[in-house]
This record gives sequence, structure tokens and C-alpha cells, in this order.
Amino acid sequence: MPSPAAANPFAPRVYGTLERLSPRVAVWRNIVNSTIFIGDHSIAVVDTQVNQALAKRLRQRLQDEFRKPVRFAINTHYHWDHTNGNSVFAEAGATLIANRDTVDFMVSKAPRQKQFLASRGFDLGPDPLLPTVMAEDCGPLDLGGLTLHLSRGAPAETVDPTLVWCPEERVLVAGDTVMTGSFPIFGQPSQREGLENDGWLAALDEVRSFAALHVSPGHGPVADVAALAVLERIIRWFLTEVRRHHAAGRDLPATIAAIEHELPPWIRAIPEVWGTPRYAVLRVWAGLVQLGEPGWHHCKPSAIPEQKPGSIGADLAAWRDATNSALEGGDQALAVGCARGATVVFPDQPAAWTQLAAVLIQVSRSIASVLEKGDCFDAARRALNRALTIDPAYGPALLQLGQFHVMMAYRNGDDPTVGERHLAAALEDDRLTPRHRAEIAFYRGMAERTKGNETAARQRYAQAQQADPTFMPARLALL
Repeated sequence: MPSPAAANPFAPRVYGTLERLSPRVAVWRNIVNSTIFIGDHSIAVVDTQVNQALAKRLRQRLQDEFRKPVRFAINTHYHWDHTNGNSVFAEAGATLIANRDTVDFMVSKAPRQKQFLASRGFDLGPDPLLPTVMAEDCGPLDLGGLTLHLSRGAPAETVDPTLVWCPEERVLVAGDTVMTGSFPIFGQPSQREGLENDGWLAALDEVRSFAALHVSPGHGPVADVAALAVLERIIRWFLTEVRRHHAAGRDLPATIAAIEHELPPWIRAIPEVWGTPRYAVLRVWAGLVQLGEPGWHHCKPSAIPEQKPGSIGADLAAWRDATNSALEGGDQALAVGCARGATVVFPDQPAAWTQLAAVLIQVSRSIASVLEKGDCFDAARRALNRALTIDPAYGPALLQLGQFHVMMAYRNGDDPTVGERHLAAALEDDRLTPRHRAEIAFYRGMAERTKGNETAARQRYAQAQQADPTFMPARLALL
């Protein structure tokens, strides 16, 4: 059965579910997993969530359910999605723990990480609070009847993993060394890490050596022996095939094209949420060829389809009509070409840049991978910034920015304040149409829904319907 959010893209969401592995161990499943160990007198949280808003939800759930203090919060590696809630648990009295390399990387790798993620549409906010206790200096952590043993893992997605082992429950927290349920990301594109050599295979052997009853992954369902075997099979296939094409003298574009064409059915059947086969090809390739700057994102082909249009005319309305006709006909490449062409012919018209952004956001909806969607998000934000450089008070552009930030917060359980500010600024433009005002009211409602203020949200949806009775998202949100 699909979830309500899957059937209705604007329905109320539950941000995170607590899944029990045993009476004393649970996993908070969300974009990233947080593993919870419940001892007789205290709790440990391993990985602190992707943002502070989700960390606060998790902290409150633990308080309501277990009525015990969180004594330790442990980071398995430096990636922002595992560390952004550190300050929330430190405020609750937890000691923050990570290995020395993780603490160093949280500082030294942060600029490239934040730059890349901002290009994908993520605004990370303040840097995560740094751990103050080093895992190398810790003996077993005592929670009362449960002990946690921290050890340095073999390099896999990153070179700094910490494995967390609970012998009493035979649960191993593997962080991003193990990912299940969808195609793996294989390391952040902006860094030199991940599938650039055979190291991940050795890391999986190390994970198996614990003979754990449950392996808690960084992302996805709790892993069993079969899930580990699938991950290993994916890794071996890409290492073998990319190296084969490289040895045959093919360049990167030819290798990508060949491998995407010859993917076996078992790989094609794996859902794409973040990582993709193309990303796996790029990661292996980065271990074979010197690509210049760290990572491979600068070498990645764009996911944005585009086809240059023919002659359309000297009237912006004609370009808008051509763009809309292409969209209605399902030709996204032509729609992008028409919208971008309008910005060339009318570079000083904020409406042209705003339309380009709207088309790019629409195109992103047909792309499965969140990171690939980021090609559209990055181009759309640059277009909106250009529109607002031309006219800082241009309401439709402010509306588009507000929509983008609010919906990103809604999907990720984050704070929608930035989007709300853009929407409030858009309301000041007296050039807005009734449709624009309906959209502003609707997205203000989505911001309230994200914060859990359901009464206020429904009032905003009703305002949207009043401004434009044909605005279907408001109807869906009220279901």
C-alpha cells in the first residue's frame, strides 16, 4: 500500500519512524538512520539526523517514550546528514563522540561539502557542533546493562568510519559503510572518497566478521546477510565493468553510455533515490583517471534535457506560449530550450528568468535521484537570482524561491522559515495575479504543515481556494 504522502504529495507527513530491533535497540528511520541504544539508566544515539528540526523531533520522541537521559551522541563519520543534530543532543546533556579524523573532516571538508550540497538545493545552516570526546580514547560506553564498543572501520564511503558494536544485543551500527533499499550513493561527489578502489569490499568483510544479528545501515532498512550480499554484488559489478571499459581505451562519456545501456535487469530494478548507476561509474572512474579537483561532480553530464527551438519571434508572450505548448506535449527538452531561449532574447525581463526556473523545477519532478534533481535546482536558483537582480521586488520570482525552500523543508522535515520570508516579500508586489496569491497562500500553508500547525495550514489552503478556486494543490492538501 502506498503511504498517504506518496498518494497525495501535499498530505501531512510523519518525519521519522522508530523501528525496534530488540527491546533495547531501535532505529529512527528517516532520510538518515539514527540508531538508539536504551540501557537501564541512559540512552545513546548514533548519528544525530540530517537537520536540527528532525533532531528535535527525535529527542522529544525519546523523552516521551523512554524517560531516560541521552548520555552519548556518536557520529559514525563526518557527513553533514549524520552530524547536523549534534547541538540538539548536546543541549540535552549528551557527550558528543567521534574519531579524530571525523572531527578534523567536519572542519576541513566542510567548505567543499557545503558548496556541493548548496548546488543540489540544500542549505545546511550553521556548521554541526564538533564532538569533544575522541572515540580512540573511549573504553566501552556503559548505559546500564548495555555496553557500546567503538572501533575504527575500514575505509568505505569515507575514510573515517566508526563502527559501533553492542555485544549484548549483537547489533552493529555500520554508518554509510552499509546502505540498503535503494541504489547506493558511493560517497559525496565533491570529495575523493568511496568506490575508487577495492577498499569497500574489505570493509564489508569486516562488517561480516562481527556476526551481528542486525546491521544498522546509514540509510535504508536494517541489513541482513542478503542485503550485504546485494551491496557487495553492486560494488563488484561496477568495479569490474568500469575498469574493463577503461582498459579498452574508452573515454568517460563512452563508458557512461555503454554501461547505462548494458545494465543488467537486477541493477535496473534497484530504486534510485540518491545514488545512480551513473554516479557509480563516475566514482570508479575517479580512481582510474586524474580528474583534477577532488571528486567527480565537475565531470558529470547534466541531467537537464535541452533542445534548441526554431525561430519563435520577438514577443515574450510567444516564447511563453511555445514553452507551455512543449510542456503540455511532454517534450521537456524543447520546453527547457524555449525557456532558456527567451532569456537570451529578453535578458532584462525578470519574467523570462522566472519562467525558466519554473520549467526547470517541473522537469526535476521526472528525475528520480535527489542529487540529479539538483542539476535542475541549481540552474533554477541561478535563474531566480538573475530575475531578482533585475527587479528585487518581482513577486513571481520571490514566490518561486519561497515555494522551493518551503517544499524542500516539507520533504526533509526542516525549518521552512527562509521560504516563508520569500513568500511574505512576494505579497508586497501589487502586480500579482489571483493565481499568484493562491500559490502564496498555499505554500504558506505547506510551511505551517511542515511545522505541525495543522489548523493554521488548513486556513491557508482555504485562502488559496478563495483566491483561485481552480488551484488543485489546495484541494489535495485539504483532503
